[in-house]
Amino acid sequence: MKRSTAVLLLLLACAPARTVMVNGRQVPYEEGARIELGAAKASFDAGKYDLAAQQFASFIQRYRDSDLLDEALFRHGQALAKANKLQEAQVALQDFLERRPTSPFKNSAVVELAAIQARLGQPAPPLPPVDASQMSEQDKDLAAAALAESYARNGQWAEAMRWGARALETTSGAERESRLKQYERAVEAAPAPDIAKLVSDLDRKSPAWPAAALKLARIQLHTGDRSHAQDLAHDVLSATGQGPYAEGARAVQQAAQGAALRSNLVGIVLPLTGDLKGFADQALNGIALTLDLQGRGKVQVEVVDTKGEPDVAADAVEQLAQKGAIAVLGPLGIAEGFAAATRAQQLGVPMISLSRADGLTALGEYIFRDMPTSNAQAKAVAEYAQKKLNAKSFGILQPDSAYGDEMARYFWDAVDAGGSEVRAFEHYPLRTTTFKPFVQRMVGRSPEDLDERQQFSEQSEKIAKEISDPYRRRKALSQLRNQQAPIVDFDAVFIPDSARTVRLIAPAIAAEDVITTGCDTRELEVVKRTTKNEQLHTVQLLGTSLWDSPDLVDERSGVARYVQCSIFVDVFFANSERPATKKFVDEFSTTYRRPPGFLEAHAYDAAGLLKRVLEDRRPQSREELREALVNLRKPFEGAAGDTVFAKDREAQKPFFWLWINRGSIVEFDPEGPPPVPPAAPMADATKGGRTR
Repeated sequence: MKRSTAVLLLLLACAPARTVMVNGRQVPYEEGARIELGAAKASFDAGKYDLAAQQFASFIQRYRDSDLLDEALFRHGQALAKANKLQEAQVALQDFLERRPTSPFKNSAVVELAAIQARLGQPAPPLPPVDASQMSEQDKDLAAAALAESYARNGQWAEAMRWGARALETTSGAERESRLKQYERAVEAAPAPDIAKLVSDLDRKSPAWPAAALKLARIQLHTGDRSHAQDLAHDVLSATGQGPYAEGARAVQQAAQGAALRSNLVGIVLPLTGDLKGFADQALNGIALTLDLQGRGKVQVEVVDTKGEPDVAADAVEQLAQKGAIAVLGPLGIAEGFAAATRAQQLGVPMISLSRADGLTALGEYIFRDMPTSNAQAKAVAEYAQKKLNAKSFGILQPDSAYGDEMARYFWDAVDAGGSEVRAFEHYPLRTTTFKPFVQRMVGRSPEDLDERQQFSEQSEKIAKEISDPYRRRKALSQLRNQQAPIVDFDAVFIPDSARTVRLIAPAIAAEDVITTGCDTRELEVVKRTTKNEQLHTVQLLGTSLWDSPDLVDERSGVARYVQCSIFVDVFFANSERPATKKFVDEFSTTYRRPPGFLEAHAYDAAGLLKRVLEDRRPQSREELREALVNLRKPFEGAAGDTVFAKDREAQKPFFWLWINRGSIVEFDPEGPPPVPPAAPMADATKGGRTR
């Protein structure tokens, strides 16, 4: 055995060394690799980046077993970047980092890739963390800004914060202001342990330290560690005596100490200036009907402008907490709503928000909301159609907009949850005015759909063969298309768009021989006589609060009859017969000489609910107020419905259910018999079926 091993080793030792041909001569493999890599690097150093990229690529193909392969892979991506082939460079470096995660060139590749991503300005796959211990101080300074930007763009907030701090320390002037905003955003989003580590690692003289320290102090306050929160806030004040960090630190100190609570003070945060000012004015009009904004009532009010900006909204909450407000009402916008709620939760201040921001009340137990969400509205319509209208299959026709996408998704989810199905779905450009192609595709009457019907295909081929005159042939084919029955394999169509758009869509649906007036017996009799068909399948039109407009039933437009029998919901209906609603509408109309909208109604309700709890229960702490809101003894009879808060602190109030009856929008009771006939089983509705 030993003799065999010795022979094998001898044979290996005598085997010829691996060689390659370079510049016309045979050289050892690794020597050839060094020569060719050197030539590529020389091209790179001479600024011939395209040539260098080609040479590095050639090296990678030829020297896959070389010890120099890692450097070639990295430098290939680097050369592509220098040649301004950024997409190719990004792919090359990402591939390198995935395949060679332990390469000594990993740090350099990450830094290069970060710079490329910063130039592209697009979301990209996450970057691996950089081992800063393997970098010189100069390299860290040069790479910090690009790394911070790329990590932030990819949502890697801890790394974005760490490198953002470094970038902040190496900049000044206007550039520092820009870096500071990016850094503060990363600090807000980074996990608490990473913030704590950064605060510990940073020099207190660093311009990055106050933002991280203030964030950590707020986290400590939120988790109940008031002692450490107060100490850290004191350190922030020592480091920066004035400005937003100092104000934030004072607010933390006061909250930690238990700021003098004013049990009758309600803070209102609204965008009194900026793009949302008009909405803020509407909300204030509603609030003013129940709370005296001049300070003459038992419940005192202080209004603070958020300017529609998240940071300002958060600071407004802090300012009111510092003044001892027992609760905060508002704001309105998505971004400002989330920022204000985050700060209110951190400070333990009950907030009734009027924002539709997703996941708002999930921020914590102090956050309440009195503003119906899109999810609740779409779910309610889908459930009513299934349970009360016996609809088992649906069509969805939606605009290409954030609202359309959101409502369609929530509606579809509710349909699936109810055991029904969506059988037809189409979406259209936001500002289109021609809906025929989209409706035709929903009912199988588009040219592509008809070509797939065997009978139509055979007949059209026959026409093409038998009629030679082009004009007569086109006319015959057109007549044949019009004779093809629509495939209506759904009971209802959901259209989450405005009343003005629905005015255009409804006639387009009718033009495809889809019957939507199921409640109009006279109209149905006419159709039966015309078609000689006693088994009509009708389709129910379903909508959202955007349908609640006189535009939809304006007889002058000539399309009102096409929306007859439609059903939709709204979060407020000024013509409702509810006593509380009528009382509010009368008072509002008398005061402002115009009818109120949903925003005025919900702001009025939120303010009135707070007022009732403060006057009836007289809570002496924010926690007592929070408990009182959670455990309302009876529903608050508001303008927009009787209100209580669910376990998730979302206001639970019924929608206003509406239908169109002969040119009028009429309210109906969803618990009673439906105003339109329920869908009949589709025994023959899909005869002929879809073929795709």
